[in-house]
Amino acid sequence: MIDITQSIGPETRVYPGDPKVTVERVASIESCGYSVSKLEMGSHTATHIDAPAHIFEDGRTVDELELSSLVGRAYLIDHSGKTEIGNDEMEKTFSFKDKSSEIILLKTESSDQKFAKILPDAAEWIVKKGFLTVGIDSESMDSGEGLDNHRILLGKGINIIENLDLKKVEPGYYGFVCLPLKIKGCDGAPARAILLQS
Repeated sequence: MIDITQSIGPETRVYPGDPKVTVERVASIESCGYSVSKLEMGSHTATHIDAPAHIFEDGRTVDELELSSLVGRAYLIDHSGKTEIGNDEMEKTFSFKDKSSEIILLKTESSDQKFAKILPDAAEWIVKKGFLTVGIDSESMDSGEGLDNHRILLGKGINIIENLDLKKVEPGYYGFVCLPLKIKGCDGAPARAILLQS
């Protein structure tokens, strides 16, 4: 089992404009006999799932997502070092043979210094291949101000998982599980994601 979830804490990097993480102790074992903390953060903090309601006014919220589409066989593609990823790049690095897969994971090694740009034709490629879920190790499936990739993918009911920790994961097939917090009426939620090696 490989944990590909980013940790959540005050030091967690957040998307520009999103709330920072705060963890405040409100009860201690010393004074109360038990410990309780108050958490404050945005719904798209660390490893998280975007629901269609993130982009569409009448879109499904995170508690309405089909969990079966977030569990299954995943194929991980390594795009490390690439500055742009489009349809042609996806085709070149995708050695999809006779094994079925519902989930595709994109390893880009994005960071503060470099942020791989996912082109809209790469999102269209994901739709065309029939994937139910796409996961990526960067803060967003889109770069810059536009949200074209979100509209393309979420508009077709394809789940988006962002901020995965794929640094130590090699390309190939894995069992995949990613379950979001069940927050009623919310546009997204932090999630725990794991890979299972066969």
